[in-house]
This record gives sequence, C-alpha cells and structure tokens, in this order.
Amino acid sequence: MCKSALLFTKKDYSLSEAIKIICREKRVNLSYCLTFPELLNNIINSNPEIVFYDMENVKFSYELYKEFADSKIFYLPRIVLLTNNPESLNIVDSNIAIVDRKNFTDKLFNEISSVTEKQIKKLAQDKINEIKIKTTKILAELGITTKYIGYEYIRELVVQVAEDKRLVQSFNKKLYPKLAMKYNTPINNVERNIRNAINVASLRSKNKMLFDEISGRTSLTGANPIPSNKQFITWIVDKVS
Repeated sequence: MCKSALLFTKKDYSLSEAIKIICREKRVNLSYCLTFPELLNNIINSNPEIVFYDMENVKFSYELYKEFADSKIFYLPRIVLLTNNPESLNIVDSNIAIVDRKNFTDKLFNEISSVTEKQIKKLAQDKINEIKIKTTKILAELGITTKYIGYEYIRELVVQVAEDKRLVQSFNKKLYPKLAMKYNTPINNVERNIRNAINVASLRSKNKMLFDEISGRTSLTGANPIPSNKQFITWIVDKVS
C-alpha cells in the first residue's frame, strides 16, 4: 500500500496539475474533490493521510474542522491549507500546515514525507466470515449466484475494501490487478465479470427496491441506472461492515 491524498479545489487547473506531479513523484495516490460533502465523504470513507485544501477557491472553517477533530469518531488526516496570504491566517494547530500557493513545491514534498502511512488493520477471520455471509445474502437478493464468476470477485473486493477503505480510489491500480493475479486471469476479465454480475442484477433482481437503492433510482429519475462496479461494491461495504 502507499500513502493517499485528497485535493479540494474548484477552479484551479494549474494547481491540480502541479500537485498531481508532486504526488506522482512521491508515489502518493491523489484524488480530487469539488464539493464539501464530497470531501467529507472521502475523508470518512477513504482515510487519506493528507488533504490539500485550496483556500483561494473554498473558505476553510476552523470551527467545523475542530468539531470534526474533537469528536474523535473519524480518522483525522493532515490538513495543508494553500493560500495566497499565509501571513493573514491565525491558526495554531499541530495538524494543520499553512502553505503559500505561490511557492509550495518544496513544502508539499516535505509535508508528504512527514506524514506516516496509515497501517491497515487486518480483520479477524470471524469478521471476514461475517462480511462474506452478509454479502452473500445481499447478492442472493439481487439474483447474483455462484454460477456467475463475478460473484466471488465481488465478495473478495468487499472484504478488501472493508479492511482498507482507501482502496476505493484504487480499483484499477490495485484491486483488479490483485484479483487477476490470484485467479490467474487478465485484469479486464475481472472488471468485465463484475460488470456482468451487476447487469444480471439489474434484470433479475429478486428485490427491485434494493437494486434501486444501490443504483440511486427514484421516481424522479425514471430509467433504472446501472451502478458502476465501484458504486456497487462500496454500497455493499457500507451495508456489511
């Protein structure tokens, strides 16, 4: 596993490209957030080691941050505030770094190096068995049985993401290749067989309301959208872990 980071910015393409290059050099998985709810969801579910926060495009609320940190409910990443006027900020917090947007390369390299990679907490075998049993019940309701190759792939991925939710950002880079190696099959076969199982569920689900919940279908959306592999698996993880 490697470190992961989030960049929260709305407009600055050049900033995004620069930070992407820095993260690539430091072997850090970088994901992007465009809205505050998306940022919170990614922090809670993906547990990144570091968050780059573009203050020039989105105001930072220290009071909200403190409420989040003091709750001690969720994993707290390192926060790097990027601003054009660092001297104007009066924030004293050991977990927050304030960096000048006009000259940030070396400081971001140092920040990435300073954070400790989050260690994966391996699930106990009884917890893994519990997750697999719950996943099997959900798949059965959706009409996905053992006759579909994607059935076992889905169960494996649910366990892996439940152990380390940062993997949500690494389906193509880490999850699919790992499964492909285990089952001695091409990577595209893993993705395709999971997709096929989800398509089966869209047509043969015994519980249409359950599939609608996964896909996000409502009376307003009309047509029944088919969820992506990532959307389908992360929904199951939220239900069983």
